[in-house]
Amino acid sequence: MTAPESQARRRPYPGLRPFRCDESNLFFGRDEQVDQLLDTLAESRFLAVIGTSGSGKSSLVRAGLLPALASGVLTRPIADGPAPGTRWSIAELRPGEHPFRRLAASLPVGAAPGRDSNPIDSLEQDLRRGPRAIPWLLGVQPLPPGERLLILVDQFEELFRYRRADPAAAAAFVALLLGATAHPDCFIVITLRSEYLGDCSRFPGLPEAINAGLFLTPRLTPEQLADAVQLPARLPEFNGDLTPGLVRRLLAEASGEQDQLPLVQHLLMRLWDRTAPDADGVRLLNETGYDALGGLQQALNDHAEEALAELNEPGQPAIAETLFRALTERADGEHDTRRPVRISEVADLVGATPDQVIACAAPFRRLDRSLLMPAPE
Repeated sequence: MTAPESQARRRPYPGLRPFRCDESNLFFGRDEQVDQLLDTLAESRFLAVIGTSGSGKSSLVRAGLLPALASGVLTRPIADGPAPGTRWSIAELRPGEHPFRRLAASLPVGAAPGRDSNPIDSLEQDLRRGPRAIPWLLGVQPLPPGERLLILVDQFEELFRYRRADPAAAAAFVALLLGATAHPDCFIVITLRSEYLGDCSRFPGLPEAINAGLFLTPRLTPEQLADAVQLPARLPEFNGDLTPGLVRRLLAEASGEQDQLPLVQHLLMRLWDRTAPDADGVRLLNETGYDALGGLQQALNDHAEEALAELNEPGQPAIAETLFRALTERADGEHDTRRPVRISEVADLVGATPDQVIACAAPFRRLDRSLLMPAPE
């Protein structure tokens, strides 16, 4: 573990980024929803977690569902499938521009025997055999006894961008996921922004699978949100708390807006870093600190400006502007999409070297900011 990573884990709040699987002890307010996810997964084998941007879909799956599965907890047994205590192997990916290759890199099984080429290349070729490729692979190379496979496709909406470049391959990838559930030991979970739900009708069989395994991420109730902001700080390893007045202010500002949840976590992370423990060693977050940060949106704006101010070499602000523009894409008549971009692509656009682009991205990727991903580690 690096020193920055160790420091980040001493915070009870992750900031803008989603919760990780190893942060389930910090993830409060969603117990009822996790139980519902387990029920739906048990019934359908294909679980679609839908919600607006910032609604907490990825956190709910990573810090809620996956740890619950790892602990052997299921709210109901799965017919002819996993029972409590089952071991789970997780293959996690984002589709990006190479969904077959990313799936091949994440799977716990290899290519069919007899291949001499690169293992990932071979497995990718096997996955392109057809909709039943995964059941076939698991027949050739069975999972260990008592083990089940869960394939998590996060930010499934990236597949619609891939579809514009290669419609046939995108359809084949969706068919591969749908066909995987024919194997009794294989389960699929996708997370999808709700504004893209209608686009799923472009793929045969996908609307039916989503209807059977739909989980629409609900808003946190005031009581659940209060738990989410108070209980992490109260863990013994942190020895902190929030004043009742601050809790009321946070609930009032975040009420009714799902996309405020990352901003709440970000503000609390900033407030935690700026609050010193008292004489008893308790770190008490209060309204005075909240006002000093200017509220949810102002705290984020100021933090981004601080990062931008660190770019003091000639040409760096222009590189940063190009980088952020490249990360957003809008197609005609469609939604804005977060677009993964290669460092070399940004370097070509702005006439810089890859090292110069990396240097400009660094202030925005710090663990105490998470304005850009991936994180430094």
